Amino acid sequence: MSPEQETTDVRRIPFTCTLDCGTRCELVACVADGRLVRIDTPHARDDSVQFPRLIPCVRGRAHRRAHNAADRVLQPLRRSGPRGSGSFEPMSWDDALDELAERLVQARDKQGPLSILHATGAGSISGRGLNGADASRRFFSHWGPVTEIAGNMSVHCVTMAQQWMLGSHLPGSDRATLLDSRLILLWGMNPAENQMGPNTAHFIAEARDRGARVVLLDPRYTDSGVLADEWVPLRPGTDAALVAAMAHVMFAEGLADTEFLERCTTGHEAYRSYVLGEVDGVPKTPAWAAPITGVSAETITRLARAYATERPAALLAGWGPQRTRYGEQSARALMALACVSGNVGLRGGGLGGYGTRGGGGGIEMGALPMGTYAPGRRLPPGSWAPSILEGQLEPAPSLLYIVASNLVNRSPNSLANLAALERIPYVVVHEPWMTPTARHADLVLPINTDLERSDLVTSWGHDSHLFYSQQALASRGASRTDYWVFAQLAERLGIGEAYTQERTEQEWLDVLLAESPMALDDLEDTGILRRDPPPRVALEAFRHDPDAHRLSTRSGRIELQNPDAVAYGLPDVPAYVETEPGPVGYPLQLVTPHHKLRSNSCLDANPWLRRLEPHTAWIHPADAAERGIAEGDTVLVEAPGGRVRIPALVTPRIMPGVVSVAQGTWLALDAAGDDVGGCANTLTEHTLSPTGGPTTHTAWVQVRRLDHG
Repeated sequence: MSPEQETTDVRRIPFTCTLDCGTRCELVACVADGRLVRIDTPHARDDSVQFPRLIPCVRGRAHRRAHNAADRVLQPLRRSGPRGSGSFEPMSWDDALDELAERLVQARDKQGPLSILHATGAGSISGRGLNGADASRRFFSHWGPVTEIAGNMSVHCVTMAQQWMLGSHLPGSDRATLLDSRLILLWGMNPAENQMGPNTAHFIAEARDRGARVVLLDPRYTDSGVLADEWVPLRPGTDAALVAAMAHVMFAEGLADTEFLERCTTGHEAYRSYVLGEVDGVPKTPAWAAPITGVSAETITRLARAYATERPAALLAGWGPQRTRYGEQSARALMALACVSGNVGLRGGGLGGYGTRGGGGGIEMGALPMGTYAPGRRLPPGSWAPSILEGQLEPAPSLLYIVASNLVNRSPNSLANLAALERIPYVVVHEPWMTPTARHADLVLPINTDLERSDLVTSWGHDSHLFYSQQALASRGASRTDYWVFAQLAERLGIGEAYTQERTEQEWLDVLLAESPMALDDLEDTGILRRDPPPRVALEAFRHDPDAHRLSTRSGRIELQNPDAVAYGLPDVPAYVETEPGPVGYPLQLVTPHHKLRSNSCLDANPWLRRLEPHTAWIHPADAAERGIAEGDTVLVEAPGGRVRIPALVTPRIMPGVVSVAQGTWLALDAAGDDVGGCANTLTEHTLSPTGGPTTHTAWVQVRRLDHG
């Protein structure tokens, strides 16, 4: 139905994604006779350079197709064949919930609550406790101290680095301040595809139109290259070496902001000594860094001079560089470089840390109350499987409860994850789609999509927007919300009143809205409340008066020298630590970036999105020629722990020696044990960084052409 054909019978219902996609956008479901006819954006919404509209990307536009995907789970399913066979039998909700309640009680009473493993992920986020991980955490907080797979797969290392250097997580500057930048370094950041906060790409493009130069530093020439004036290919895991060489230029040529360093930091003398080679006799010159990083000495020198002199200069750090073997050092180094250049606390500058805003935006909205139980123990999300496979857990898991997570797919080393899952007697999954994890479960419970439920949702990486995402469609089949499932389960387990307080989901939403001190008169009609204050500059007040605005560090300053790092076997300054070479026979470095058509491993069930851009392995023409690989050939990408069959994209958009397989497609094993679904985590390892962060961008592979026929 076209807009011209629409009549007054078409209802326009505001909603938003709850995907972990990098932003949060305004969507409108156009519904006629209970049928979704199209997805639109709000009409006549105010739009300005500083406060632009929140326009959805293709993922948001694809909700109708995701809602109707062939892989939708539409009724409770009990496994009827071997795990992974796809053999299930339908059952009623009453039977499914009775069985699940019985299994939970049995596991708790026989092996104790620690034998129940609770796993969540980013399948549904930013709500007020009704859906996804928040709903299941609330349930177990009322029921018992279970084991939880908990931790941040996205930003673990940068969070640790900020704790050491800043004393806590501090938000970044608002993206609108980029309009004042003269230079923007996109360091491993890909906002054209992964958003990284509302309208980041918009502000970069506008800043460039106003005269700012934009440099992309990345092993790949991503779609964000359209925003950039220059691409600097950088070898994965060598960020701290490039930073050290740039800092060397600044110190050696008198370009370092010594006044800022002396007023606002500690440990800068130790870092300067490392950079100049006074510690180990090896000056970290551009010539030293060039063979390590793959960046020429001339380019390093030019970048250093520009970043130190073309102020204010913004360093926007993506999260890929810190998901490496020594990701803590990459994160520390980028923050140190901002300090050495003196760009911290400047409008149009920035720190190069966590990056998203968060905190202080004026959204005052409560959440559903938690119970009294905290998790009895926690397992890192990057290494839960080895804990099971190596028998490290006592008691061993007897039940695995997975909510809002394609756990097998999203964690490193998917084949080992499958093996670990096989060790657990009973696995239950909440899921809208039949994911690889769901295929290996004993009980699959069908869950609503965003179109089928209401929620109050806050912004991704930003704290000034509140969305009232409203149910637009009736539930498909027997699918239900996470809240409904846990409310029914809580009744069976004797904690129903504690969990629901005798309220439905809509009644909870009404209570939260009524208790908020904000003016919400138009929220139901518009679907959004924007409280965009004047653009905030991170650490501006601290730069002006560090004594009056002390940080939470020991010194109250930004600390470039960190004894806490030494406890983890790292240098006390943001020094480059060389990554161990790959095993013999695996000469190519693998990167596993996020993809513009998926949100983690969500949306791979959508065939429309799959058709927009085929899933391929990027390989440089020189590496392809050496292996006899031509464009479109099916190749075998091999790692020590698994093999992926995938078409090759032979392209100069990736540097030599590096292969890229984007994450998020679903694991699918053929008879030979090869993954024909192209899951990137089939190729990654459980190895952690020194502080326990995932290292999915430190993996080594070989690629070979498969003979046709």
